[in-house]
Amino acid sequence: MKKLTFIIALIATTLSGYSQNNNNVDAPAPIMQSKFSIGFKGGYGHSTIMPFTHATFCPSWDAGIAAVYAPAIHWGVEADVLYSEEGVNYKYRNSGDETYHTKQIYLDYIRIPVKAVYFFRDYEKDFRPKIAVGPSMGFLVNEVGSNGAASFDFGATGLVGFNYRIAKAVWINVDAVYYQGLLDTYDNRSSNELNSKMRLDE
Repeated sequence: MKKLTFIIALIATTLSGYSQNNNNVDAPAPIMQSKFSIGFKGGYGHSTIMPFTHATFCPSWDAGIAAVYAPAIHWGVEADVLYSEEGVNYKYRNSGDETYHTKQIYLDYIRIPVKAVYFFRDYEKDFRPKIAVGPSMGFLVNEVGSNGAASFDFGATGLVGFNYRIAKAVWINVDAVYYQGLLDTYDNRSSNELNSKMRLDE
């Protein structure tokens, strides 16, 4: 009986000491918001030139650097510098020809989109959805399959996406991006033809 009483007392003392030690452990430091971040960015999707008829899927990609300045918990500004391959794939038929032919136009730009970003949820959360919108400037650096494309392009970019934290100050960004040009792609044509693209960026 004395041995049993001693064992029970020993266990109770051990558990008590363990509980007190756990209660004395300091809480982890809160995650502080980083106001400025920079990283690589790349995307893939579809581009076209509106209103080309019989347009088909045109592979399109971009790659570059993205920087975000977020002085507030939910608001920030993002600026990118991207090499962007765009253009259009379309089918055409010559007069008197019953067969359609396929042609692709490549237009490569250095694009600089600047966006106002709204982040949902607090910074401490690992998963943060976001929306963004803003202007985008494009400077033509290469043209294949056509002549006379304007050297400067301007339009609006919008996106929906999310940031997911995988480590302290390390995030994965996934965005569904849409760009709509507002200036005529070709200066030497009477009709208005506007760049447009949809991409998934990471």
